[in-house]
Amino acid sequence: MLSDAPAPAPVPAPAPPPRLAWLRSQGLGVACGLATVALLAAGSVALTVTAAGAARGVAGDDLTVFFARPSLAHLWLYLLIPTLTLYAVNTLLCTYDTVVRRWRRGVRAPAAYAGAVMHLAFLVALLAHGAGGLLGRDEGTVVVGPAPVTLADGRVARTAALAVARLPSGMPRSARAIIELTRPGRLGVERATVGYNEPLSAGLGTRLGLLADYGAVAGAARLALGAERCVAELGSGCEIDGTRLVLRDLRPMGRGFALAEIAVARAAGPERVHRLTPGGAVLLADGTPLRLEEVIDRPAVALRGRVAPGNPFALVAGALLALGLAMMGRRLIRPR
Repeated sequence: MLSDAPAPAPVPAPAPPPRLAWLRSQGLGVACGLATVALLAAGSVALTVTAAGAARGVAGDDLTVFFARPSLAHLWLYLLIPTLTLYAVNTLLCTYDTVVRRWRRGVRAPAAYAGAVMHLAFLVALLAHGAGGLLGRDEGTVVVGPAPVTLADGRVARTAALAVARLPSGMPRSARAIIELTRPGRLGVERATVGYNEPLSAGLGTRLGLLADYGAVAGAARLALGAERCVAELGSGCEIDGTRLVLRDLRPMGRGFALAEIAVARAAGPERVHRLTPGGAVLLADGTPLRLEEVIDRPAVALRGRVAPGNPFALVAGALLALGLAMMGRRLIRPR
């Protein structure tokens, strides 16, 4: 007997997955993470073994040296770059899908999106490493002593003080220099501390002055005018009995000698410039002897300039990571 009941509707075939669905898979993220760890471990061994060869000159976050001298010893890095790129794409797509699904379900709690913010911090951190390693460059070394010198960023700097702490063996434990900075067209003097782990920074860290060395340079002179004496700093001067003595320049001549350029100004008569070496003397117009008794050393530091375009991204990554932790709220603190 035939039934009059309607035939069941055909079940639609499941839609085929998108062609690039594998980019969003959790398995790809796990594989990229494990590959990253393995390649970094291989890189640590390779850098140690080839320190005197292919890895010579590798320092800090500079990646350009790996491409300036290509070598099979750098294969770990050549594979690490595409691996991290794939890892970043996978993280971005997975995070986007998670955020969209939760938002469409009506989830509005900040804690539900804390993981997404921390994933974003990871992506920005990768960008920081890439920008710093591939676009960073050195700008040479400049000696900053008692006389003002212009830095690569346009600021004028001089060393005001230097403190060095030493170990019982005499080796330096730490070095901290006080640098006075002025900006062209601006009033006031800024003070910054520079040490081994405290670079001189500008532009959110995009320009750094790294402490390369420290010591002393000729920076002052002990002058005698007749029976009176005074100490003139380089670039400034002192006064004796109405006579102004300005130390304009100190030029090293080797073997501890220096040539000093001294300007003598009196109320009556034109300014005269004399050049003396330590122990030398000259008679002024009135017969008073001007002597250069001693050249005095002042502290100085050598700063290695470094352009680091990845540092602002690193700051953003740190802020995002802190935000993600804050958004976790109570989930971050579990009772014992």
